[in-house]
Amino acid sequence: MIITLRNIKKIKKLEFHMPAPGVWVLTGLNGTGKTSLFASLYRIGAQHAFQKFYKTSPNENRLDSYDNAEIEYKIDGESAKYHYGGQRWRATPRRNAALLDQSPYASVEYVEASGKRIEPYPDEIQPRRLRAAEKNVRDFLSAVLADQKWDSLKYVNTRRGVGNDAYLIPYQNDGRNFYFSEKSFSLGELCTLKLAKTICTVPDNSLLLIDEVEMALHPQAQVRLLKKVVELAEQKGLTVLFSTHSATLIKNANRKSIIHLLSDSSGEVSTVIGAFPAQVLGDIAFDDELAADFVFYVEDKQAKLLVEQMVGMYMAKCHPNASHRPLYKIAPVGGFVQVVEMLNTSSSIFPNHVRRYALLDEDVKTESLVQARRQQNTALLSLFATAADRVKFLPCTPELGVIQMLEQSVAENAELLMRLNQMFAGQVINIANLTTSNDYLLLTKTNIRDRAKDRLSNVVDKVVALTGLDEIHVRRTMYYEYCKFKYGDNAGGLRQLLGPVFNVH
Repeated sequence: MIITLRNIKKIKKLEFHMPAPGVWVLTGLNGTGKTSLFASLYRIGAQHAFQKFYKTSPNENRLDSYDNAEIEYKIDGESAKYHYGGQRWRATPRRNAALLDQSPYASVEYVEASGKRIEPYPDEIQPRRLRAAEKNVRDFLSAVLADQKWDSLKYVNTRRGVGNDAYLIPYQNDGRNFYFSEKSFSLGELCTLKLAKTICTVPDNSLLLIDEVEMALHPQAQVRLLKKVVELAEQKGLTVLFSTHSATLIKNANRKSIIHLLSDSSGEVSTVIGAFPAQVLGDIAFDDELAADFVFYVEDKQAKLLVEQMVGMYMAKCHPNASHRPLYKIAPVGGFVQVVEMLNTSSSIFPNHVRRYALLDEDVKTESLVQARRQQNTALLSLFATAADRVKFLPCTPELGVIQMLEQSVAENAELLMRLNQMFAGQVINIANLTTSNDYLLLTKTNIRDRAKDRLSNVVDKVVALTGLDEIHVRRTMYYEYCKFKYGDNAGGLRQLLGPVFNVH
């Protein structure tokens, strides 16, 4: 089965041979035709696909014109060409209009990244109306999102049409039952739920088109998502096309299943199957990073959240009247050695104007490097020496900094405690109760950083349960308060750390 696009937007010609069943990762620069190709593939099973993707302006024939556009389908030697006729796309010859009925797919499904949600009315949330979500859907969510809360996922049939099920996660507080609705789900959770519902119910031997659903997920969750999709595709004989710009997915996909779209200056698009990830990443990363002036490598997601708040506060305090501000990206890499190695080896990926820095946790400077010098670890010291001017250190280990702030507020800083109790708009929490509870005090690992991680998770989980806020929002707010606590009205510390970075010419 061959699909050929001609004169669609910037595409002069794109010929695509349908691959065998399995999971295929489709990637390429913006403008190489990924979305247009998905539209033509979706049309195999959905008659409204062209109207959905190829939107026109009926009152002005010079806007979004498809006058010369053509989409051709060939199946077993038979051909049908679709052209836009002013109101709809028509097949020629007309006798082949039903050619797509001969496709080998039981159905064709399209899943895109979307925050669309369904919220039940209050009177619909009744124990007798709640149903447990399908086990395979719950298993998919738990595996991808690495959170057992999805094991208790429920749904209720709403009054707004067949199939509009509203999903809920039950929890208890003071012995009473409460529910998180889809309104409380993050974009990544909503996208994963949407995909789980589709892939778990789609008939065997179907075609599934997944359009950048992973974009709202952490890299580790992206890897788990790909693994689950591959597993279900094998079980059900699915053909899955995964459109993505994610370096994580490209690096973790089977190389033989990577389809790279390449466009030349005339608009001819070629498909390279089995492209090497390094080749694809050099192409994709360069395109993505053109919009960034700075790239900061950090150790983990918590460091990323802290750096976001620090940079935002630095810009607000030190450059409040700037007519424009630099664009930056923050990339969690792993251990501090891996961060510095990435800093040293990534120059070929980025254009020259993109400045790259490593922002490491404080304990790397106060412990790891001190120990390396004492033990004369020349390999580690040499690694740091090659990047000395581009390695900076955060004022703390993120979780430890927040926990020390919380515990200090309870012990000796009433003004800070009052502010922290009201750090979430419209909500009042009791930091003293949270940090003196038995379950909190029983978290006593010897390593102070490990202990701080456990204790911060304990506090965050309780605040999430009390407020219904998203976990990331809770952590981000706490890191913002830490920055206010650390730097207050004096931006000297921020200026000392970040000034040399952003003021380099």
